[in-house]
Amino acid sequence: MALSGMQGSEGPEGARLRVRGRRLPPLLGTPVTAGRPLTRSLFHFAVISKLVALATILMVAAGCDKAKEFVRAGQQSGPPQLTPGEELNLASKPDVLFQVFGESSDPRMVPIAAIVRGKIKPIRLTASGWHKFDAMYQRPGKSYSLYQSGIASGTVDVKRGMWSDSGDALYALPGCAALTPMSSVKVNGRPASDLTVEFLASSAQVAPKPPTGAPMSQDSVNRIARAVARDVAKSVSINDTKLDSLDFRAVGFYTGASASPTIIASFIDEAADRPASIATRTTHLVVIADRDSSGEYHATFSHDINGPLAAAEFRRYFDHLDIDGDGIDEVVLQGWQFGGDTFLAVLAWREGKWQEIYRTRPNWCLDERRAAD
Repeated sequence: MALSGMQGSEGPEGARLRVRGRRLPPLLGTPVTAGRPLTRSLFHFAVISKLVALATILMVAAGCDKAKEFVRAGQQSGPPQLTPGEELNLASKPDVLFQVFGESSDPRMVPIAAIVRGKIKPIRLTASGWHKFDAMYQRPGKSYSLYQSGIASGTVDVKRGMWSDSGDALYALPGCAALTPMSSVKVNGRPASDLTVEFLASSAQVAPKPPTGAPMSQDSVNRIARAVARDVAKSVSINDTKLDSLDFRAVGFYTGASASPTIIASFIDEAADRPASIATRTTHLVVIADRDSSGEYHATFSHDINGPLAAAEFRRYFDHLDIDGDGIDEVVLQGWQFGGDTFLAVLAWREGKWQEIYRTRPNWCLDERRAAD
């Protein structure tokens, strides 16, 4: 259910998705144009930003591939079948975490998790349950707080839910009977110059953290990020020359995991964007670093690729927010596979390191396999 990735399936230039009569632009492979040359790091994040606006198109291929897969396996797809007690109790009105994404002129919102008694839970519902969910949480006029970098950053108003008018559902996927409900929304409080939007939104009110220290300078963030990343890179056979050739970006922010900022460094091979072939090798490294009791920064999470692009799974920093209300922000990463599905991974601070505690569904189709008659 995560909403963008670095690669599409075969033939991306021809992939299009019609959402309520609106034809979106071609999928990946479309060049990113700019009025001035882009540096290596800016190029990478310009590509990522563009992908956010094209996110829904990724699901076209996923839906078609899923339908073909069912046929090849001699099985048919159908809505999910839940075991007793598995369905989310909507009567308790649980808080819901959403992702807001897309073009700023026409953004969309999808639910990604429920928050139940301080725990992040998947939303499991029957077909009728999803319709009830849509009527409760995505009816026109509902408004939620937007969050970015751990604090409230405007609001999002629902204009149309998945099934809130007398016409068709807001979107459809080939070969898919049960869909995660999407809503059309209006984003408030953001600069009109933003071409795309990418936020977390929640029905829960997240209390802002009091300032814990002065922001770390970008030079210091970069220096620490590169030093910690070099140690991690050596342990996975990525040499300094290769690491220095990769597109680099680092960010630092207070999460509450310690009295010092948490630092996230990302290194990615530009060849991963438009490779000559899927046999191309690629290198990618994401490192999270935190300061320990000795005052030194060390890696508290890492993800690496150093091999064939066809088997690569990427990560990028998405945002941070105290989703569960425990006083320490969760770190949200976006993951994607080359030519495949995308997702959001939520990392929580556990026993002195960042551990993945929740992952969204890799696509919006909720169908499950069933034995054919």
